[in-house]
Amino acid sequence: MKFSYVCTAAALALTAVLAACGGKAQFTVQGSAVNVNSTGLVLANGGDTVSVPVAATTFAFPKQIDYGTDYNIVVQKNPDNMQCSVAGGQGSAGHTVTIQALVTCVQNSYILSGQITGLTPDPVTKAARTVTLLNGSTGGAIAISSDATTNGTGDFAFGIAVYTGQAYGVTVQDPKNNLICTVTNGTGVMPNSPVSNVLVNCTQAPATSG
Repeated sequence: MKFSYVCTAAALALTAVLAACGGKAQFTVQGSAVNVNSTGLVLANGGDTVSVPVAATTFAFPKQIDYGTDYNIVVQKNPDNMQCSVAGGQGSAGHTVTIQALVTCVQNSYILSGQITGLTPDPVTKAARTVTLLNGSTGGAIAISSDATTNGTGDFAFGIAVYTGQAYGVTVQDPKNNLICTVTNGTGVMPNSPVSNVLVNCTQAPATSG
């Protein structure tokens, strides 16, 4: 009877060690999930997999593992338009009382870029001229100087990336430097890849009489 009492107490109090009364302790491979905002997330631990639904905050693999068994939680498939990473996903069952990994997902984002033409120095003073582009969806702005162009042509890229599925809209801030600039391919919705075909064309404003 004394032996039975000791075994029962050990099993209740020490789930992270070998159960003295019959076999190995079992552990659930589980954890928390953050920002799962799209469908498709699949996690794997060896040959065991679990699909994590949209808005889930926790996950657990269907198969438990024995005390002393190594686990390695990896992202087998990312959600649509997202990238996920795993923290605390490797270890040996029983090293801690429970297995608690953390899966964090972020929306994909990409750079918006293109080319500007016609941005030349002032034809009279030869001073450099600058054009400022705005992307209204993110508040991003970029100033391009004629000093950075070759014969008025140069490349540009916004410093703030745009999330996949987010609208973008490139406009030209009034340059007030005798240039008239127009934008082509400046509006759209960011796909799951960078956009690099925005075209800005500047021409000399007509001379005013008087």
